[in-house]
Amino acid sequence: MKKINRRQFVMTTAAAGLAAATPASAAQSRPTPSGGQAPMAMTPKSVRPVVVASANGHRFKNGGDLTCVEHAFSRIVKGEDVLDALIGGVNLVELDPLDDSVGYGGLPNANGIVQLDSCCMHGPKKRAGGVGALEGVRTPSLVARAVMDQTDHHLIVGRGAQEFARRLGFTIADDLNT
Repeated sequence: MKKINRRQFVMTTAAAGLAAATPASAAQSRPTPSGGQAPMAMTPKSVRPVVVASANGHRFKNGGDLTCVEHAFSRIVKGEDVLDALIGGVNLVELDPLDDSVGYGGLPNANGIVQLDSCCMHGPKKRAGGVGALEGVRTPSLVARAVMDQTDHHLIVGRGAQEFARRLGFTIADDLNT
């Protein structure tokens, strides 16, 4: 899998956006009922998945062979649901004690307590869920997914998030400091 840097990503997406907005369809237009012209619908010839992550998504493997991005990408190209694949990739980083940004290895707040946040969205379902200031759970992305799938809420925070996770059977650790 070829990795691109941020500059290449921005240039590529800007070019793609410009190409999509350019009225190439001006040559291919159809008449409207009012006598004007409307562009034909443009449909992509193929769709190729892209997985974007911060730097830790390319470094940490939690002892495995694949990084977060590689894991998610491989699941997507196999036809799995995109959100399932992405959360599976994120779990690698969340469970890696060597990563100090999220999950088990996350850094504590000013009071010395590790509080984690996670949000997710699922386009086809038009749903979202998240948790904030969640304590004691190594995989906040899974709790965020449960908020989306099992409640009418979009965000549960603090003790409420921890109690929700406990009711669902998530292990609540006394301290996530590694």
